[in-house]
Amino acid sequence: MGAWPRELRRKIEFVDGVARADITIGDNGELNVENSGETEADWDSQKTKTEEGERLFVCSRRKLWRESQVEQATQASPAMR
Repeated sequence: MGAWPRELRRKIEFVDGVARADITIGDNGELNVENSGETEADWDSQKTKTEEGERLFVCSRRKLWRESQVEQATQASPAMR
């Protein structure tokens, strides 16, 4: 599992959004879609990402941690309580 990080920095979330894009029709009739870098987020749709029913977190070292791993690591390290 690795050493317990000093700080959890983030919880992984999903948010629905509408992305701005430049859309053209190519010579072959297929759509060409190029994202233009702007997305309107629907914050009311925000949901926590889970894996096998556990919330997912990211530490300061950018390592992914499942909720049970966080619990195990903090129980193993009294200094983290």
